[in-house]
Amino acid sequence: MHLSAKSRLALYGVAISLFLCLAGVASADPCLVVYPDAPCVYHYDTSEYYTVTSGHPLYDPAYDRGGEVLIETTTNTIDLSIYQAPNLAGFTPSVGGEEGYFFNFMTFTLFVDGFNNSPITYANILLVFEPQPAACAPIVTVDGNPALSHMTLGLYYPIGDLVVSTPTAEGNNYSDVLTFTIDWQLCQGMRIWAFADEDFDFDWDAAECFTAFSHDVTVPVEETTWGAVKALYQDEE
Repeated sequence: MHLSAKSRLALYGVAISLFLCLAGVASADPCLVVYPDAPCVYHYDTSEYYTVTSGHPLYDPAYDRGGEVLIETTTNTIDLSIYQAPNLAGFTPSVGGEEGYFFNFMTFTLFVDGFNNSPITYANILLVFEPQPAACAPIVTVDGNPALSHMTLGLYYPIGDLVVSTPTAEGNNYSDVLTFTIDWQLCQGMRIWAFADEDFDFDWDAAECFTAFSHDVTVPVEETTWGAVKALYQDEE
């Protein structure tokens, strides 16, 4: 399953859930935004986003990361939810449908962010771990506790509820986070995402999710996929 990052997920998930509840149908499960405390590069879908540099009418130096500002194609505005990551270092077009926050650590703090345009409570949030390659068998811990396994969802960890009620500095949005120490081993990479399993059925059934994509730098991978994020660590490798 390839999951791309979309800026309107929280809003769409809430709207879909509300609509289906009012219609008497089982509600959809909204996704949350996940990102690391480590330096990361955001891989974006070129059909959803584009970048501008200094001198462009839409350029805003406050949102410059690595010399570029990321703009949403449908609105020609800056997507504030993507900029939530505290160590966002830059942007690069995605390769092979792999979007999200890419970084090079196997032990890190993970933020689970309920960024939304209005106050809301996300109930029964599950972290989901997808190893790369899919056939490998990783060891994953969350705050020192082993991840659990579900026959259809795969590796996961329940992290409870998140109340989102804090206004952002920019206004018109709200953001609160949960943080966890993640450690994983024995694979080339690990994709992590989160959704609110509000109907407690382990079945994710909403729109696409933001992802954090961690890579073990000791394992060789294709440069076309990882070149941009590996460039951040050329002095360390």
